[in-house]
Amino acid sequence: MADRRKPRRVMRHMRRIPGYRYARRTVVPRLRDSATARAVVHRLFAVDAKQHTPLDVTAGRLLAGVGTERLPVVVVLLLGLPPERVREVVDELAELQVLSAGFRPVIVMDVPELAAARAYGYPAELLLPAAGWPYEGQSWDDYVRTTLGTVFATYRSTASVVVGPDGLGRTERLLLASLAPRR
Repeated sequence: MADRRKPRRVMRHMRRIPGYRYARRTVVPRLRDSATARAVVHRLFAVDAKQHTPLDVTAGRLLAGVGTERLPVVVVLLLGLPPERVREVVDELAELQVLSAGFRPVIVMDVPELAAARAYGYPAELLLPAAGWPYEGQSWDDYVRTTLGTVFATYRSTASVVVGPDGLGRTERLLLASLAPRR
């Protein structure tokens, strides 16, 4: 059995250091909430040599608190969605996220409507559209396959949702709602 007296003795001495209580009350919560500190720790300790460098995906501006970093990352594919519908779909995602508190979205689209996702603080990736694909040496399908593979690996995605031209369907809503933590 490990000797537990030494850590207790060290903590007793730490509590006597001037400024300990101030640091515990103010500095520690700021470090926990710091995106930079989290990114540094994430890059130092959560990287395999075989994987892409993971990104620390925030839950956006709507959810906050302890535990949001453990929510599953969902890649939401808005490929082929008309540009005027993107904002509406992202608003629906935000509503579902607030109601379920069960996921962190990463939005992938092929129309330059990144402001819709960034308004909520969601990461967004832009793919080149299929219409007018300029590269003859590589098909658009190969490009999307490779890029999505990188997105899934980089963000360490748990699930993905494909949004059709009509927006989020019942199945997609049920899938996103099912990711809510069990209580």
